[in-house]
Amino acid sequence: MTDEYMQYMEAQKNQKLFEMEELYQSRLDEFIPAIQDSLNQSFQTVVALQKNGRLGEISYLEYTFLYTNLINQKDAAQVRVYDDNWYFDPYQRVIGEFDYSLLFTKYWELWTQLLSGRKRSAKAATAKETISFLLSCASQFYKYIAAAVYFSILPCISEDPFQSILRADEFEINVGEYMAYTKAVYKENRNRSLKAALDWFALREEYDYAFEAFCGLDFSGADLSEIDLRYADLRHAAFKNTDFEDSLLYGARFCHANLQGADFCYSQIHEADFTGADLANARFCRAYAYRGAPDPVHWLNVGYRSVNFHAANLTNADFTHASIYDADFTGANMTGAKLDRAQLERFALSFEQKQSVTVIDG
Repeated sequence: MTDEYMQYMEAQKNQKLFEMEELYQSRLDEFIPAIQDSLNQSFQTVVALQKNGRLGEISYLEYTFLYTNLINQKDAAQVRVYDDNWYFDPYQRVIGEFDYSLLFTKYWELWTQLLSGRKRSAKAATAKETISFLLSCASQFYKYIAAAVYFSILPCISEDPFQSILRADEFEINVGEYMAYTKAVYKENRNRSLKAALDWFALREEYDYAFEAFCGLDFSGADLSEIDLRYADLRHAAFKNTDFEDSLLYGARFCHANLQGADFCYSQIHEADFTGADLANARFCRAYAYRGAPDPVHWLNVGYRSVNFHAANLTNADFTHASIYDADFTGANMTGAKLDRAQLERFALSFEQKQSVTVIDG
């Protein structure tokens, strides 16, 4: 393969990843019902197998991408279940398939483009070299599948058939490659205590709390400043007057949490979810959040979704000097919330919400 053609392939991959980003940002909400149907179908299969005695309690449910499927141009991941031995489970089994074709069209466009381009370029690369390159970059496109499942799964795990699955006290759902890179999209730990969580948080580990579940625990008044809680599951937990100052909270799930008086000043809250949370008197001064890709020229990772304040109680919350863009405030109570005048124009607020806020000049 010539260096020139390798550069061409890298450039085309970069372009298709940004096109994938645009598809993900603009149409994910449209795709979510189909993803949820597929998730519920796999959950129902697990329940049926357990009821007829063909499957016991499970610790892992995984949506596994296979390169052999790519070679055969098949847009489906295996759905696999394991006990607490995970990949060493002697009785691990495949229970079905997960169709991800809706979110993989850009990869197949790249596949067609590079294989046809090779022929037009005086065979600057062999078919084998081109396919090897295409397989090597598939994991970057897979990240959009994992992200889409992450943002689709919450309604599914709240009801049957998921709630009828016989699950171990520590259970997780993963999306990724077989015996390689996987990403958790949901975790449970029904044995985790408040003391154990606080002791772990005191270590201020980097990214170790990601996707871990701390649901329903009471952290009120705790000092959680400068902590990395990216993608932690904190739903229905209590954080009254908790200090999150200068923390990394990307994608953290604060749904229906008590966050009265919590301090988020200087924190990064990209795609955090505050749906239904009580944020009365919370402080977001100089907090930072935006939607989209972190680098507009060179693709690095899946872009952030909007930070979500849907149906949250933001009474008297302080957003002054916050750099928050493209946030969702649909249905939020904004009574007395403090905003800079520029934010009044930048935030997508309803007429009633704009009438209810307190605008701070200067």
